[in-house]
Amino acid sequence: MATTYRQALNRVLEIIGEDKIPGAATTLTSEYHLLIGALFNEIMEQVEDAHNWRALRTTYTVTVPAQALSGTITNASERSRLVRIYQANRHSVVPLVFDVTDASNPDPLIEIDLSEIIYRDTVNPNEYQDPVYFALDNSAGDGMDLYVNPRPSGSKSIQVTMITPQGRADFTQQNVLSANISVPVRPIVMGTVWYALEERGEELGTQGLFSEQRFMQALDDAIARDAAEQGDNMELISV
Repeated sequence: MATTYRQALNRVLEIIGEDKIPGAATTLTSEYHLLIGALFNEIMEQVEDAHNWRALRTTYTVTVPAQALSGTITNASERSRLVRIYQANRHSVVPLVFDVTDASNPDPLIEIDLSEIIYRDTVNPNEYQDPVYFALDNSAGDGMDLYVNPRPSGSKSIQVTMITPQGRADFTQQNVLSANISVPVRPIVMGTVWYALEERGEELGTQGLFSEQRFMQALDDAIARDAAEQGDNMELISV
């Protein structure tokens, strides 16, 4: 069963001996609850970035217009990352990026550096044919663009599989507390408890290692379970 932000935050508050969020509350208003929410966001980002969680996997279809150099991956963020898998027959890691303009015959694209894409496009500015290469770029800020080479002679549909985190929760906004958390909750709770006790000065010195170790163990266990469900050696990885 999915866990909401409210439920997870209340688990943290219960462990550290603080008042829980009232059931009727739709936002966080107390200064201390907002602090715990901020610590929760910090730990959640660490958990999201620690592994290619199945729950965060999203497949996008990017439209690259005719003769265009790139297309925008709508709804991806600057924290999105490409999913790659190890192919034993190739002895290499390959990205999950395909030209699916002809859905019955998807064509994998080859990943190269963005600077190489720019170089190839510069020296062959009038080359228009089916794209062979691609690169990702998030220099525009909170978003992601897909660059291809050669530029397509006609509009192309490119399928890209990425890990896209949920992002920071704004607990001052309505209905956020009732939203579900996608990644495993226990390591987030343990990590937030660790941060909260550190902030209160209760886990200073060598004793502070206890809460940190509980967080790391919970995270390692969650990663191991998710990796096992993906098939161990077939685990999706990011490089």
